[in-house]
Amino acid sequence: MAALTRHTAHDVDDQAEALTGWDQHYEQLSCGRFRGELWHLALRDGFLVREQTNRQLREQIAPPDDHVVLALPLAVQPGSVYAGRALDRDTLMVLPGGREVDVVSAGELDLIGLAVHREMLERTLAPAKREWLQQAENERNLGLSPDSAQAIRQMLLAVCGEAEDALGQPASDRRESELLAMALNQAVLLAMGGDRSGPQGSTIPRRADSRLKVVQRAIDFMRAHLEQDIGVGEICAAAFASRRSLQYCFEEFMHTTPQAYLRALRLNEARRALKLCGDPASKPITELASMLGFSSASHFTRHYKAMFDELPSETLRQYQLVP
Repeated sequence: MAALTRHTAHDVDDQAEALTGWDQHYEQLSCGRFRGELWHLALRDGFLVREQTNRQLREQIAPPDDHVVLALPLAVQPGSVYAGRALDRDTLMVLPGGREVDVVSAGELDLIGLAVHREMLERTLAPAKREWLQQAENERNLGLSPDSAQAIRQMLLAVCGEAEDALGQPASDRRESELLAMALNQAVLLAMGGDRSGPQGSTIPRRADSRLKVVQRAIDFMRAHLEQDIGVGEICAAAFASRRSLQYCFEEFMHTTPQAYLRALRLNEARRALKLCGDPASKPITELASMLGFSSASHFTRHYKAMFDELPSETLRQYQLVP
């Protein structure tokens, strides 16, 4: 039976965990109070989804196994990146189930999409459409013509509205399955006609792929050493890159510097630790500041307030365990 979820979040972890069945990890990279909205309609053979966020984020996303997701931006800031390539209003995002992909939003991002179980895909799509979609899964980031992208957006918005209106009505499950099948067929047909990506099979040109791997190696090293005193030299060594190359790669894909990204990781980790601390007498703020490489509690507090628009003590009080 169809189930509708609406969720509002003021924390990136809360937002990432709200989408049931997905494996997601979000990091906030820009300063200011976070706000996220989620609309999710679970159906028998898949789901419809819309997500809105308002800050620069790095999102590591893996949809449910045995599903394929097609999504487009309703609103996106210039400089956003999906699967190593530019994400704009004419980008069709193809997300294979169970495989992690990266999204870096440069600010406000509003996405709408549908997901279908592979069994439904097999029985719904004609062979030519299945073959195109299989190639699109490898491409992941497809540039569409503006007319095709707009047609898919309008169709998905209409389908979401109609599916929500049908909730609780007689034979609603059958009607919603028919809507999902129609939306899948229409989205693939429009995308096939408007695909500007060409016949290439690689998601990212080889040199760009190499630069993205530099960033991934650097971030993996940062994550593993958040509580250690590491500098740019150590990060460069772990990423197999010079300082200049490392700086260029981070600015290209993450729109920030390695030092700023490391600080953002540490601030996000500090927020998670504060949310888990239920004892106000433990006074973890000074310990956290020292543990995560900040020179003083005041230095940590200043950066924390700038990033999340609240003091560490306010986060601690907000998530205190109630006796």
